[in-house]
Amino acid sequence: MKKLIKIYGERNTNTNYMSKLIKLNLNIKEVPGVVPPIVTKIQKIMPGNELVRDIYFYFTYGKNLGWKHTCVKPQEKLNKYKLTSSSLVFLTITKNPYSWLLSLYRRPYHQYYKDNLSFEEFLQCQWKTIGRDNIHNTVLSSPIELWNIKNKSYLQLDSNQVIHVTTEDIFKDPEAIIENISRKYSIERKAVEFINYERSTKDQSKDSSYYRDYYLSEKWREKLSKEAVSNINKLIDKELMTYFGYRVLSW
Repeated sequence: MKKLIKIYGERNTNTNYMSKLIKLNLNIKEVPGVVPPIVTKIQKIMPGNELVRDIYFYFTYGKNLGWKHTCVKPQEKLNKYKLTSSSLVFLTITKNPYSWLLSLYRRPYHQYYKDNLSFEEFLQCQWKTIGRDNIHNTVLSSPIELWNIKNKSYLQLDSNQVIHVTTEDIFKDPEAIIENISRKYSIERKAVEFINYERSTKDQSKDSSYYRDYYLSEKWREKLSKEAVSNINKLIDKELMTYFGYRVLSW
């Protein structure tokens, strides 16, 4: 039986890029984490458009194990679904919380804030979850809490079935990620040589070299104020940061 892979990662963590790399390099099928085109079409003509996507993932959970950006269910609950078997492996992606929050500020998906909201104000705004987030609380105290909840949920997955990577790891050595998946789960490579995907999946004016330099050189730090760092440090889960290899910034 051909193995399957399910990718979980919050918005702006490089899930699209990772999907491209897997498709280009590994003989494995990805379990869908986004809605099919027909649902997108329905969404455009229906009121309450987020509800359309939420309903889709609610009724198809057994076939896809949810939205790729969802809060992951505990392994014992996932095991109740036929899809979760020895042929399925998981890949989770985590991004440095400071740079991730800056990305979310630029693209605050599913949120409707007043114009010209500063980053410092954004960090103190409530975050409204959507159904497919799979989070019990519909309103979080801050987007910082979203990072804590989502990334902590990844640690509930069986260590024999999952590989945890970071966005920074992917930029640093994407081939090593592919090789690790291939080796750990005995998945055939499609070609001897690694095939990279150089174009941006969101901004055609930028390529992987731009993002690699921006994140690995931590150029995003220039956009952080003392107040922003302080606000993040008050709420961020520091044990989670340590687990994923991130350091708490000081001013």
